[in-house]
Amino acid sequence: MRGARSLAPYGADGRFASLRDFVHNVITNEFAGPEPSPVTLDAIVAYIQDIDFLPNPSLGPAGRLVGKISESERRGEVLFSKPFPHDPALSCAGCHVPSSGFVDHRQHDIGSGGLFKTPTLRNADFNAPYFHDGRFDDFNQVVDYFDSTFQLGLSIQDKGDLVAYLTAIGDGTQPYERDGAGATLKEINDFSSVLAIAVPAGDKDTVALAVDTIGRELRELTEQYPDRKNTSVSGGEQQRVLARNSLKELVLTLRRIEMAVAAGRNADAATELRNYRYLMTAAIPALLANAEPWSLFNQNVHDQHYAALRQVMQSKHVSH
Repeated sequence: MRGARSLAPYGADGRFASLRDFVHNVITNEFAGPEPSPVTLDAIVAYIQDIDFLPNPSLGPAGRLVGKISESERRGEVLFSKPFPHDPALSCAGCHVPSSGFVDHRQHDIGSGGLFKTPTLRNADFNAPYFHDGRFDDFNQVVDYFDSTFQLGLSIQDKGDLVAYLTAIGDGTQPYERDGAGATLKEINDFSSVLAIAVPAGDKDTVALAVDTIGRELRELTEQYPDRKNTSVSGGEQQRVLARNSLKELVLTLRRIEMAVAAGRNADAATELRNYRYLMTAAIPALLANAEPWSLFNQNVHDQHYAALRQVMQSKHVSH
């Protein structure tokens, strides 16, 4: 998804020039979903277009390596632009154009089973497995494939240099966010921002969709705090109960917002939305933080919980 707004055409085979058409096809054909409303479709496209590449300090404006670069990475950069021995019109950089986000917006047959669009190499360190069918686990396998298929005659050092270069251009800062209540609440708040527009407008469909999405996220978050009956977790019972109850109250508040908008009671919906915002800013973060040591966000608690769950499942399997 990263940088999708700059990576047309869309789909592994690049048959969709429009991101909107691609999303529509995924929903209705690939997943046999219902026809989305124009508003919903536009919203999904806007969301995808907002997902940008992770910044990479090693890449300059034209896609050239900058900063503290190793000799191996430098040699790899040269090899990347070197014409193929048996077809001087071809090179890695000829398709993965550095100055154009490492794509050429075209489809090619590289002997992998058809015409497929050139994928970007930006942030590719985090996108394994590689190729349209995920046949390769790492860059070493990718380089070996091209060396064999296009008879590049690469030495062991050449291959290592190309892998070093691919790793350098495929890097990105802060690729992963620590899993925790704070990160989850941030994502939920992003979803909730839709309500600030949809509730005053009395947009029933958008409110219903937002409430359903946020409600599911909140219910999943609730399950990260084991209830008092869970014997695999010791301590923090009061904190866990308060966390679970506060999240359940949020779900109920959202439901009241949806019901009010559906009934045309926009003033009541606005009041409930203010209550929701108050809970999300003044109460919920502290309650979840207080309970986090006894939540599944704690790796030790997580492991104990799932070990106990596996034991229960195994005992049930044996009894049958």
